[in-house]
Amino acid sequence: MPIFVISLGGSVVTSDPLDIMFIKRFSAMIGNAGKGNKFCIVIGGGKLARSYINALREAGVNDNILDEIGINATRMNALSVAPFLGDCNTKIPTTINEAAEMTRIYRCVIMGGTEPGHTTDTVAALLAERVGAKVIINGTSVDGVYERDPRKYSDAKKLKALGYDEAVSMAVVGSLGAGPNVFMDVTSLNIARRSKIRIVVIDGRDVEQYEKVINGMDHSGTTIS
Repeated sequence: MPIFVISLGGSVVTSDPLDIMFIKRFSAMIGNAGKGNKFCIVIGGGKLARSYINALREAGVNDNILDEIGINATRMNALSVAPFLGDCNTKIPTTINEAAEMTRIYRCVIMGGTEPGHTTDTVAALLAERVGAKVIINGTSVDGVYERDPRKYSDAKKLKALGYDEAVSMAVVGSLGAGPNVFMDVTSLNIARRSKIRIVVIDGRDVEQYEKVINGMDHSGTTIS
């Protein structure tokens, strides 16, 4: 049975504090998206994580503890979404292996972060590698990968497709604050490259785009392969 891994940005599901209407639409899409498919969903920390981390950083708290705070925020977000998904775990796994084992039981497995230093994009890539998924859908606050930051440059061009090497180079430049938006971190891209996992970056709030990727239809995002 095919498994799709979805890296769902925390900013997509959180508002003040949660976007329940989006969560319901997303969950309905998962329920309808091909009964023969399984899904692993990794959720980021979003506003919940940022609000705590920013306040604690100003107070001088060290980065390792801030990472732990962020991880707990991702797990709280995951647990908040889980009740809306049918045939899904309600005990949030804390490791890749634990999540992989849960795919034997549930049609949908949801989780957050795992350990300091690993973003949820990296967790999604590792999980995809572990369960043999061929596609990662990265639902973000931007509708694809751009040659430069579309939030700063109105004429920025969206890329329909790019290779792993180009994506890694762009992510490196972006992480230094001098280039395009950081659509994924370098570690997650390198994991996808070594296992030839296709990544599709889409507007995470556009539920129709997930369906199109899952069903092999043309979509408006960016494919990295």
